Amino acid sequence: MLAWELGCKGLTVYVTGSRERIVLETKATAARKDQKAEPAQLRIWQEGKKPRPARLDGSTYQISTPLGKAFVTVNQNGEGQPFEVFITTAKAGSETAAVSEAIGRLVSYLLRVASPVPPRERMAEVVRQLAGIGGGRPMGFGPNRVLSLPDGVARALAEYLGHTPETGHVPGEPAGQIPLRIGDLCPECGEAAVVNEEGCRKCYACGFSEC
Repeated sequence: MLAWELGCKGLTVYVTGSRERIVLETKATAARKDQKAEPAQLRIWQEGKKPRPARLDGSTYQISTPLGKAFVTVNQNGEGQPFEVFITTAKAGSETAAVSEAIGRLVSYLLRVASPVPPRERMAEVVRQLAGIGGGRPMGFGPNRVLSLPDGVARALAEYLGHTPETGHVPGEPAGQIPLRIGDLCPECGEAAVVNEEGCRKCYACGFSEC
């Protein structure tokens, strides 16, 4: 009626809550909407990473891989937690050296990102992800068999964490969580269970054979 009395040509009514943004609303209505808003989701990962101290203590592990010897250095902070990882292989400027540096940077970033998950647990997850990755030229036999550069890095990190090379067991954790498999990747099932036997490559997981 007010619009008709004023001579308006048109009238639009916005019901509160019908749109994300409305043209007009009272402060009381806005305050009620803020109170009903859902709490923000807890963020496990936070932006930024821990600053690096000027001096860190660490250990270097040597591991033979299909791409040559790899030297894996793990530096830790004052609380005995891993802080950063450096991986050195082959000659500087080579593709192998670039891949090694990339793996080291990613692991270091994962360890330094602010998070309530302890760095040792994060490194254990890195070992779980890298262990068993197969390559085209595995080397060694039995428990000493190294499938690829990532698999070798996983073994070095597992040694730092106190895993036993035969079972991949971390003291205090259930056994068998980090299996170190001993074969190449199978083109049929994807398991790292292809071995050379009697002049033929066979998969012990699914029975695949190249012969």
